[in-house]
Amino acid sequence: MHPNDSHSDTDRALLEGLLQLAVEGQTQDRDFQRIGEEVFARLLDTYGQQPTL
Repeated sequence: MHPNDSHSDTDRALLEGLLQLAVEGQTQDRDFQRIGEEVFARLLDTYGQQPTL
């Protein structure tokens, strides 16, 4: 297994969990908020914040 495989598996699981909660209409659920915050934090880590013009 490649070292990044477990990281991408975790990312995939987070996105699948977020999608499943959305499909079920559970967007007010605490788990939806928690997963969304984790996804957002990972996006910021990956892409960083762009300066505003």
